[in-house]
Amino acid sequence: MPHGRSKLYDHGEVAEHGDVAVAAVSPRGASAPRTARAARREIDTLRSINAHLIRQIEVLKQREAQAQQLADRDGLTGLYNRRRMLELLETTVSAASQHEQRVGLLFIDLDGFKGINDDFGHAAGDKLLTTVASRIAARARTGDFVCRYGGDEFVVILPRVADLAAAREVAHSICKRVALPYRIDGVDVHLTAAIGVSIYPDEARSAAALMHLADESMYRVKSRWTDPMEAFPRAPTPARRREDKSKKRAAT
Repeated sequence: MPHGRSKLYDHGEVAEHGDVAVAAVSPRGASAPRTARAARREIDTLRSINAHLIRQIEVLKQREAQAQQLADRDGLTGLYNRRRMLELLETTVSAASQHEQRVGLLFIDLDGFKGINDDFGHAAGDKLLTTVASRIAARARTGDFVCRYGGDEFVVILPRVADLAAAREVAHSICKRVALPYRIDGVDVHLTAAIGVSIYPDEARSAAALMHLADESMYRVKSRWTDPMEAFPRAPTPARRREDKSKKRAAT
């Protein structure tokens, strides 16, 4: 190499001009297309990761909802279970106290279930309880909470009920529906629902007291009435009132 000449090895091809070696350098913008493609690939990758995370979050939400469902619901009937019922009763009574509203509570016990369960087996008994649960739910009002308390006992919470008579009307309707025949292995069987009724705040000032009174009322119904539906007398019709007046005049 002639004295005074040099080569620039860091810039690609070298062209010699006189005594100075000059590198042939590409324009700065020539690498822009490659940079844009890399950026697009990175954006696509991030979008794919984001979509995957969204799907994972949805799966986790579904699993959480299923876990909550299992925690709140009775495994056989699908009604609220005892633990959730007690929570709902507390929150319903608390809300009623703030808004000066009444809450009704129905405590339901099935008469005759044990005999049917013993005669036809537990599988038939489970099916019968499921049918009873559906009948009770069908007679509850929109917004009421229908719960399985345990065994053959059920509870219905009546938020914003007008008065004791309105609660008894719901109980009477449930009694009539539960008393309809059930078909098991080609045989008609019958159940009777004994229902205790209590009202907050007229009869009880707390959720626990309301539950206790409904339970006591249910046992009074079982011991006092041959037909539990008689425990919920309907308001007399005008014709019935005229008949009663006629009987009173005849007695005098």
